[in-house]
Amino acid sequence: MKEKILTVVFTAGILVLTMPAARAISEAEVKKDIEEFQGFFLKRFPGLSLEDYVDGVNALPQYAERRANWELLMEFPPYETEMDKAAEEWVMPFANGKSFDDCALAPATVYPIYDAASDGLRTLIGDINACLAANGKKPIRNVKRGKMARLVAHYRSRFNGQRMAVDYSDPGARRWYEKGRQHYWAKRGQLNFSCAGCHVQNAGNKLRGDVLSAGLGHGVGFPVYRTQWAISGKPWGTIHRRYSGCFQQVRAKPFKAQSDVYKALELYEAIMNTGVPLKVPSQRQ
Repeated sequence: MKEKILTVVFTAGILVLTMPAARAISEAEVKKDIEEFQGFFLKRFPGLSLEDYVDGVNALPQYAERRANWELLMEFPPYETEMDKAAEEWVMPFANGKSFDDCALAPATVYPIYDAASDGLRTLIGDINACLAANGKKPIRNVKRGKMARLVAHYRSRFNGQRMAVDYSDPGARRWYEKGRQHYWAKRGQLNFSCAGCHVQNAGNKLRGDVLSAGLGHGVGFPVYRTQWAISGKPWGTIHRRYSGCFQQVRAKPFKAQSDVYKALELYEAIMNTGVPLKVPSQRQ
């Protein structure tokens, strides 16, 4: 399995350089990708079940020495006050008397959603902003942290325990999936790293004194409340904020939150986590 993943990394890198338009792969190929991706981690960390990966790096045996501290912290989660605030914001009436509860949002477990009419991807953040606009409110501009991250955390938390089930039956969705797959496996930046290089081949290993998380479980806990971000007074982060941070760490130019590249990455990771339950929000260092 490891040799096969390495081949995909090499292939994805070549594809990015020579094939700007992603092809529509088959449903069977996507299902095989899911089985091999999840199987790789279940074999690498045999003591963990699929459900254990909802705790991210805290689930890995290499992080055991810190897990006890994390479990103590979770007895009184630092994000509780913020989540209470998000619950109030969610039901606060708009000028027309409606609230976010009246938005036509899909279950959190099925985002991102392929929209055939626009040949684009709908994200939960995009749908929340669309709802605001439809109700005469200004969309939230900062889609990486702050209020938007709180709102997304509140909505996704309503689906905690339910398993990820993103639909990839449409060929258009699979073209977006292929874009995300290419970006996930392609190396970038001055350090020449890929998402897979850190979170697949080196999952559980230490880099700069920190344990690298596994790609399995990525996204199911976002938005996250992160200690490192809390120091600067901006503790919340969406998955796109984390993508930008990763790009910066490998000295690559980040894309904008809600850009097509990040949407495609989000779709790829969501599909790789098919069957993994949501656990939102999560706390990370």
